[in-house]
Amino acid sequence: MNVRAGVAIVVAAALLCGSGPVVAVAATGTTNAGQPQPSPFTLQQDQIDADEVRMDVALEPDGTAEWTLEFWVRLDDNESTTAFESLQSDIRDDPDNYTQSLADRMDETVGAASNATGREMSADGFTVTTERQSLAREYGVVRYTFRWDGFAAVDGDELRAGDAVEGIYLDDGTRLLLEWPDGYERTSVAPDPDDERENAVIWRGGETDFVSGEPRVVVTSAGGGTGANAAMIAGIAVVVAGLGAAGIWWYRNRTSGEGQTADEGGGSAPGTHPESAPGTGSESATASATIDDAAGSSATAAPDPALLTNEEQVLRLVEDNGGRMKQQAVVEELDWTDAKTSKVVSALRDAGELESFRLGRENVLSLPDADDPVATNAGDDEND
Repeated sequence: MNVRAGVAIVVAAALLCGSGPVVAVAATGTTNAGQPQPSPFTLQQDQIDADEVRMDVALEPDGTAEWTLEFWVRLDDNESTTAFESLQSDIRDDPDNYTQSLADRMDETVGAASNATGREMSADGFTVTTERQSLAREYGVVRYTFRWDGFAAVDGDELRAGDAVEGIYLDDGTRLLLEWPDGYERTSVAPDPDDERENAVIWRGGETDFVSGEPRVVVTSAGGGTGANAAMIAGIAVVVAGLGAAGIWWYRNRTSGEGQTADEGGGSAPGTHPESAPGTGSESATASATIDDAAGSSATAAPDPALLTNEEQVLRLVEDNGGRMKQQAVVEELDWTDAKTSKVVSALRDAGELESFRLGRENVLSLPDADDPVATNAGDDEND
């Protein structure tokens, strides 16, 4: 394996296992004051420093966590650019060489966390990808992803996360983002986050040091089903209400017409007077048309975004913006993390449903059949 590649694996493994803060703290619940802190996460062999390390942890209702580890390297000269391109080529040619090393280290970390918390845990689904990002400057990004089953404790409607990585050390330039599922509300967070989003909190190294019992996030299900189910129920209720109103209108007019016919016909049976037939038929046709209109409106209404998959939401957003859109604008419109957006966009590119190109220092997303070569939707530079 290329030396450069090996260093990348060591960096990823050190972040989670390193000299022991994650494993030791999770196993004992206390921190050894004399224990040395891990060294900065750098790719020093080729003079490439990881300028920023991002750990994004997305919780699921069953306690599983989708982990994303990103190492951002500034490509501000020929040496760093050449080194990253070489690493990128090595990973593309043999990704298993990298993911297996991380998987072996994670097995040890997850095993120690399982013993400390008493929960059954496992890690799988390891992947590694690379890409270049143009924000305020050019970056090379190495991204690892995996699933950590049993990461959070589930107690009824409550999720409690953080004990599996209690006391984790964040070096300067490293951030930890913990995101909870839609339909959950934040109950408590410790320590106070350095930044907040609608469904996530962020801690940054250099600003936060975790002590015993930290980080800790507790969220509770808002109840009433998921957002998708609630939207579906609301839609059905609207249609039923419309049909009910049309039925009541028809019944009242029909009853009124029949009563008038009986009075004018001198005792004729309701509905048998010759003049009553046209009125009744017209009213029935009107009621039928009202019902058809209500059904038609329901069938042609735009789908609720909550019912769409992540990929469908991105494709729909790009289509609504003329077939081209800056990736950062997608992050802002959908209020997603950068990592989640990049993962969804990569999947769409692999499936041939979306293309991307660089416009200045921005990544622009494009539908395959889009004709306009200029991106018309601009996004702000990424801050995190």
